[in-house]
Amino acid sequence: MSFNQQLAALQQQYVQGLPDTMKMLQNFAEPLSAPGWTEQTVRPLAELLHKLAGSAGTFGLTELSAQAARLEHRLDALLGEPLVEEQQAKSLQLKADLDALSQYEVPAVLPVSVSGSLTPEKAAPSSLVSEVWLLEDDEIQGSSLIAQFQAFNFNTRLFTRFNDLLEAFLLSQPEVLVLDIMLGSEGRSVDCLQNADLTFEGKSRLIFVSAKDDFNARLQAASLGAEGYFVKPLDVPKLITRIEQVLARLHAPAERVLIVDDDELLAQYYQQLLLAAGMQVEILHQPDQIIEYLEQKRPDIILMDLQMPGVNGQNLAAVVRQYDQWVGLPIVYLSAENDPQMQLKALNQGADDFLTKPIDDAHLVTVVRSKVIRSRQLLELMTKDSLTGLLKHATIKEAVSREWGIARRKGETFCVAMLDLDHFKLVNDTYGHAAGDEVIAAVATLLRQRLRSTDVLGRYGGEEFAVVMANCDAAAASLVLDDFRQQFQALEFLAEQTKFNVTISIGVAEYKPDMDIDAEALLVCADKALYEAKSAGRNRLVVFGA
Repeated sequence: MSFNQQLAALQQQYVQGLPDTMKMLQNFAEPLSAPGWTEQTVRPLAELLHKLAGSAGTFGLTELSAQAARLEHRLDALLGEPLVEEQQAKSLQLKADLDALSQYEVPAVLPVSVSGSLTPEKAAPSSLVSEVWLLEDDEIQGSSLIAQFQAFNFNTRLFTRFNDLLEAFLLSQPEVLVLDIMLGSEGRSVDCLQNADLTFEGKSRLIFVSAKDDFNARLQAASLGAEGYFVKPLDVPKLITRIEQVLARLHAPAERVLIVDDDELLAQYYQQLLLAAGMQVEILHQPDQIIEYLEQKRPDIILMDLQMPGVNGQNLAAVVRQYDQWVGLPIVYLSAENDPQMQLKALNQGADDFLTKPIDDAHLVTVVRSKVIRSRQLLELMTKDSLTGLLKHATIKEAVSREWGIARRKGETFCVAMLDLDHFKLVNDTYGHAAGDEVIAAVATLLRQRLRSTDVLGRYGGEEFAVVMANCDAAAASLVLDDFRQQFQALEFLAEQTKFNVTISIGVAEYKPDMDIDAEALLVCADKALYEAKSAGRNRLVVFGA
């Protein structure tokens, strides 16, 4: 069933349930007929009107939504008046208008409730290997660069003529396109691209390289949406780091959304809408289970109804904020409440935004996506090393402890590896700390490319790194990590026109279910294996106890 068909089915289901809803409305309005009614006796009526005001518009019944909202406000106003004769007259009039609303007739032709144009912003990669093309008229330079790209597990193609690239591009598009500015007889690649009138939005990301640091060329590259501009002789690790950063943005995991709403149909509507936009969405109808859910699923954002039976959204948000780990989790209220003062009050109690029902589809998707992007950026600043993008020391140690707990509980095997650059002080002393930083960044980039997406990577300190490999024994871990070691050794770094290579030593420790050892001791074992690798001459991998 397509996205539009799913939403149409939900709309039809909502409409079919309206007669029962209107009967409930009549019953809940009955206390208004008698004098002396209280807030408690009309609470079900207030909740139903609020729910109707929010849901009807979402399913395309905007007039019904508007009428319900007006009647809800009139009921709220009555609740603030003293019990006098004038109030009773208003109550009877409100009761009559509610009875009239209960006779609402659904239009013969239902309005389309969604645009139907929402699609995922980014498609999931078809494979774990990223497609990177190079346009370089110097075949020798191009072949050398392609070889280094392949070390980072990129699927590459080399083109020496723009027309050949254009012909291939019309058939399929790479994720990243690296182009030399100057193409000999064909002129400049930026001019060729503009003359070809190619559209790159949603297709390939562009990175330019050039023998000249030319401002006009940089400006022209920027106008084409270039993600980078690198001057020859190329610092290849730095170029590859930029490619990897671009790919990381393209392949960012889908946004994980939790919807907390007692209105089942409305929650399903939002779920289908966000699923169609490429997000992962789950619904929670029992607010008292929210903390347990957060611990298990770790969503990126919560969409929460402000008024639910038995619990107030503001109080629920306050409960979430009582836990340190959820202080930064975005919470967005979804409510039919349109009183600015009430909205501000709600925002002051732990939420990040307030969207008034009915909510425009595209607006909801944009708000969710932007909040998640910002939240992930802040989380990275707190937990990841700025130079490498890997987890910081404390966070990678937590990852080891977490994996140890999982493996112990499930009876699984996993490995921890410690990696350390060889003679790194000599690199800094000889080529400078800037070059040293590039070497460290290259370790992180190559690790991300060569290891599994499920492996957890961290910068343990200085030139030392840690890797946690779940569901992996020592033999499998050694195979992958030793391949990484050899690939890293082959990388050429550049400092002040001088090329150099760096090696790395690795220690691996394996945890098995029958071992009486904790996470901290496992790290010590990996460190001992690393020390043994260093003592044996460096540039090698050693497994603890092997």
